[in-house]
Amino acid sequence: MGLDEPTGQSLRLLKIDLDELAFAFENTGYELEYFLDLETGETAMVTDETHRELERIYEELRCEGDKDASRFVQSLEKYDLPDSDKDALLLADQVERGYGTRYHRVPTIDSHKAYGDMEEFIDTVEDERLQLRLWDALRERGAFRRFKDVLLDHPHERERWFRFKDEQMRRRVLEWLEEEGIQPAGQGD
Repeated sequence: MGLDEPTGQSLRLLKIDLDELAFAFENTGYELEYFLDLETGETAMVTDETHRELERIYEELRCEGDKDASRFVQSLEKYDLPDSDKDALLLADQVERGYGTRYHRVPTIDSHKAYGDMEEFIDTVEDERLQLRLWDALRERGAFRRFKDVLLDHPHERERWFRFKDEQMRRRVLEWLEEEGIQPAGQGD
């Protein structure tokens, strides 16, 4: 499944929380990654810290000569970890073992696209004075913060910006899903 699929091939229907997936698109970064579960449609998050701990446990298992992946769950019992940490490690292990087949990494939205969204939105603003202020905000250091700060004084435009940004993100999410050969259940069926 992916970009190499022949045109016209039907998409796999999968129940997905598009808002949750859009959140993952926007929030994937250095400290955490999100993955789409192709069996359940859920979005799984793995922090960098959890991933490092998982690698440490994998290394210990290799040193002990234990190469049986199914024993990972049993090996967690010897660590004095809170249940939430164990759950995070179990999920990270599941993602690691199913990466590329069951789990696909959610792509990041780079700052150039987000910047382009702001430029595109400015073109839709009818108030010329506000338009100029928004353009000025983009030219300065901290453009993303300054852009939002300018909109604080214009609640209607601020709400319009958030709707615009959400629509852009939703479009990107749907495009990515289509590239992956997936149609969200309830979308266009």
